[in-house]
Amino acid sequence: MPGSPGSVSLPVGSIPDEHLAVVAIRMEAADRIAAAFGPGAGSAVRGATMAALAELVGSRGTVVRATPDHVAILVDSSVADLDDLVKALSRRLAATIDVGDVSYFVQTHIGVALPDDVPPGTDATGTHRADDLMQAAIAAVHSAFTRGAHLAYASEVSITNLQREVELAAELATAVGEAFTLHYQPIVTVDGLETVGYESLLRWTVDNRVRLPGTFLDAAEETSLIVPIGRWGVGEAIRQLAVWQTESGNPALFMSVNFSSQQLFDRDLAAHISATLAQHSVDGATLWIEVTERDMITADSPASATIHELAALGCVICVDDLGTGYAALRYMVDHPISVAKIDRSLVADMGDDPTKRSIVETVCRLSDELGIVSVAEGVEDRSQVPLLKQVGFTHAQGYLFGRPEPAPSITPPATRV
Repeated sequence: MPGSPGSVSLPVGSIPDEHLAVVAIRMEAADRIAAAFGPGAGSAVRGATMAALAELVGSRGTVVRATPDHVAILVDSSVADLDDLVKALSRRLAATIDVGDVSYFVQTHIGVALPDDVPPGTDATGTHRADDLMQAAIAAVHSAFTRGAHLAYASEVSITNLQREVELAAELATAVGEAFTLHYQPIVTVDGLETVGYESLLRWTVDNRVRLPGTFLDAAEETSLIVPIGRWGVGEAIRQLAVWQTESGNPALFMSVNFSSQQLFDRDLAAHISATLAQHSVDGATLWIEVTERDMITADSPASATIHELAALGCVICVDDLGTGYAALRYMVDHPISVAKIDRSLVADMGDDPTKRSIVETVCRLSDELGIVSVAEGVEDRSQVPLLKQVGFTHAQGYLFGRPEPAPSITPPATRV
């Protein structure tokens, strides 16, 4: 924004304020090239890419280094055909860049800020307007990167939301172990509707208001903060499980903890969990590790190695939200899966939708044949229970059996004599 910290003065030249457009380009692969062939190669590729862009742009714009990671092209949109220029840039960046006798492909993301995307400049030189357009174009680059797209326009991006994400990340960094708490939701057997375990669910209290994971986990995932948050969460869940097992005299009571693929890339996670289980004298077989089906974890990835390490500790590996994607069978083949949690969207509709019922019955039957526990998620009405038994579910979870609550509000079931 005008006058904001870190603003960059760009050479606007003679471009009229109302016609100025900015195209920003980030070269994602230059760092990979530097890692593979040395910093000199990375710098040479960046320089060659800028030279290639300058040759392509010619008199249609001015190519400058806007930030260490971004090239900017300042364009007079009343003179140059911006659409044609962006298409030409995309074509050129889809080809290789030659440095000496070696050809490199540089993965790039493009962001475009048009004249109407920011208010008129605040000074006679138009410098602030150029800075604002540059910020908007870089925001579009960020949008393209996070969406896995090659090109994005600033009109699609809210800088206010991006600023809030940055602020949220700073808040998250100071919240671990202080403002975070866990709530717990019961998991019951379908046959007797007895509580046999709990799922731990992260909550964040800010200004006496509880925030649900959907409001902050994406920001944590985009940073390294998800790792310390996850470590704290599993540690606290195991500690609480130990308390409940002792109080209830029920050593079979289990706790289910959610993990994203990014958390599972933490190569020290298994050692951390092993040490925490030992510290609290908790059997690994009473810890469920939930991984959502939407997190595609390939068999040869570090995350997959972590899953196998946790299974070796005796932990129960669980696929969550089964039915929302297409990875179910692949998960069951490639990983030591012991629990399948069927997504609430299938469970809620299977009474009225024969197709969804057929899918659920097939999954439950396959789970039974493989010795896998099947959990129905999102059960809210008692009338659903007979159908859960008919299709073959072994366990269930949902508001019918209890909403997520803090530990002091829960009395775990004692062992039956």
